[in-house]
This record gives sequence, structure tokens and C-alpha cells, in this order.
Amino acid sequence: MTLSRTSRLRALRGALPVAVATSVLTLWSAAAAAAPKIPKVSVGIEKCIPTVLAKHPGTVLQVVLKPEDGKPVWEIEVDGKDGKLWDVECSGATGKIVESEQRFKSADEPGFKEKVKVSETDATKTALAKHPGKVERVEYEVESDGTPVYEFDIEQDNGDDVRVEVDAVTGKLREAHPELLEIGRLPK
Repeated sequence: MTLSRTSRLRALRGALPVAVATSVLTLWSAAAAAAPKIPKVSVGIEKCIPTVLAKHPGTVLQVVLKPEDGKPVWEIEVDGKDGKLWDVECSGATGKIVESEQRFKSADEPGFKEKVKVSETDATKTALAKHPGKVERVEYEVESDGTPVYEFDIEQDNGDDVRVEVDAVTGKLREAHPELLEIGRLPK
């Protein structure tokens, strides 16, 4: 049996979506296997945001999901009504605030500047030595224990995004966590 040109095109049109879907699923599966494991989130942002805003009333600027010690953490950036910027971490397992840090607009801002002993340039070198890539943004924060840190958002050479904290007093890498989900975007 010989198919007409129209019949062959219809057959191809029917097969094409299946081939594309199969290719996409194969690529997605490979990417998922290479991606960091997403911890089980029991408490979503719909519960964490009100908890964070009860402690630091204001406007939510950004939300990032990241794993810390294998547990999900929502990092919520708030432009506070008190005139301060806050970086608040809420447990994706319990819905409780696990850390609250004050963020500064620049390294020269009072409250950050006088505590720093390591330059931003040196801290950047430390972060990129361990996590090569492109620095997308730098944040200047004071941790809940009073330690100033540089927090770098780095797009690694493999395309993954990671948040890296470097101690602004000792120059040592404090922590690094992949960004699993990012909602909103802070200015650079």
C-alpha cells in the first residue's frame, strides 16, 4: 500500500508531538537526576509569609527555597515598615522562623561598614574559588549573632544558582546552598 503525500504528512504530524514529548521527558529526567534533591516541604510560603510579616511588617520582595542540612528553608526578603531590609528564614518543615538577618543596601551603610574587616573583593574571590561562576548580586547582612556577612548569588558555570555566605570579619566561607526556587527578583 502506497500512502499519498497528504497521508504521509498526517502520519508525520501525528508522530511529531510524540517524538518531541519523548525528547523533552528524556532531557527533563536527565536534568532532574543532576539537580539537587528537593527536600519535602510540609509548610509552604502561604503559611511562612504571614509568620515572617508578623515579626517584620512590610513588603515581601523575594522568596527563595533552599535546603539547609537536608531540610527545606524559605528565605523571605522583606522591605520593613521600620525602614530596614530583612532576610528572614522560615522552616519549610515547621513554619517557624529559624533566623532573622538585617540586610543593608550597601557595604558603606552604618551598621555594616564598621563591623567589616574583609573587603568585598576578597570575599568575592573566596566565594568564587569554591563556587565558580558569575556573581549576579551581593547582599550585605548582619546575622542574628551580630556577624557581618557578604551573601553572593552566583550562577555557577553549570547553570545552577547558589547562595554563598562569606564572613566579613574572618573571610571564611560560612555556608552555601543551592537555590531550588526563586520568586521575585531583587535589584542587583
